[in-house]
Amino acid sequence: MAETEPDEESTPAPDAGPMLERAGVAWLEPLRTRIGAQQQQERLPHGFLLAGAPGAGQAEVGVWLAARLLCRGDASRPCGRCPDCRLFLAGSHPDYRWIGVLRDKKEISIDQMRALSDALSFRSYRGGVKVAVIAPAEAMSIKAFNALLKTLEEPADDTFLVLAASRVDRIPKTIMSRTMRLRLPLPDEVEALAWLRQRKTDEAWPALLALAGGAPFLAADYAAAGLGELDAEMQEAISAAVAGRLDVVAFAEGCAKNAPSARLVWLESWLTRSLKEAALASDLVNNNRLPWLRPPGLETKIRAGYGLLDQLRDARRLVGGALNTQLLFEGLTVSLTALVGRPAS
Repeated sequence: MAETEPDEESTPAPDAGPMLERAGVAWLEPLRTRIGAQQQQERLPHGFLLAGAPGAGQAEVGVWLAARLLCRGDASRPCGRCPDCRLFLAGSHPDYRWIGVLRDKKEISIDQMRALSDALSFRSYRGGVKVAVIAPAEAMSIKAFNALLKTLEEPADDTFLVLAASRVDRIPKTIMSRTMRLRLPLPDEVEALAWLRQRKTDEAWPALLALAGGAPFLAADYAAAGLGELDAEMQEAISAAVAGRLDVVAFAEGCAKNAPSARLVWLESWLTRSLKEAALASDLVNNNRLPWLRPPGLETKIRAGYGLLDQLRDARRLVGGALNTQLLFEGLTVSLTALVGRPAS
């Protein structure tokens, strides 16, 4: 069998500097301390599963853990000064592998796992340890998981595998049973906003943080992607749907191409708030905020709203997989317009 070209079986690792800076935030210090203590006691396992909400810092802590394991400085690790740290920061450490979804692909393939297994089977180039970070781990195909399992069952000496995941329900139990699971916390809102405002003061951080589910790293990524106006854009789409003038295909195409996961989170949050308001409101007839939840047919509308909420939650599990994202949004938009649009006269 012909060997796969290197650029087809590996993904470039993210710039280590910014990742290490994020991993060094105060709210992750207890986790770093715990890992450091286990390393000093020589009780580290060969496999780690870093889990948490999307944007909690799984990939960042994975990079920090890889740097710590590879570092051979005498000071606090990673020291940033030893030859191994300098190679790591330069993105050229020969004993470090980063495995992610290849460009134009939707999952991590078995070929990538086989290539990783081959690489880890050799001795360390620098006479130390070998480390691989897989992110997002839940993006692995079933065959890739099976190939990874073989590596976890018979790990080579001084070899560490770090899995970073936000969807632990997609990780097979056979994998979880062979890794040490570490859950990453989120900071409280005050601490998260303080961290975000250190980076940029004029951003709409509260709205972005809410959209990111309280994860400041994800909120910062949303801001970098230009999603600061997402709330106003989505509110405008809802208004258009209520007025019966939303272009289903154009809206679905825009959602599929630009931050689909964030838009699903926004829609789920908006609909959850609307249904909660409907349950608490004493007089929906005079509630201008929810014109589509007015009698007659109120109970039917509320049932349809909960049905759409289930669709949105299912869509969040499916987005990024093999399913056509635009078709996914078209179906959701049809349900949305049927729910909030004006009934035919």
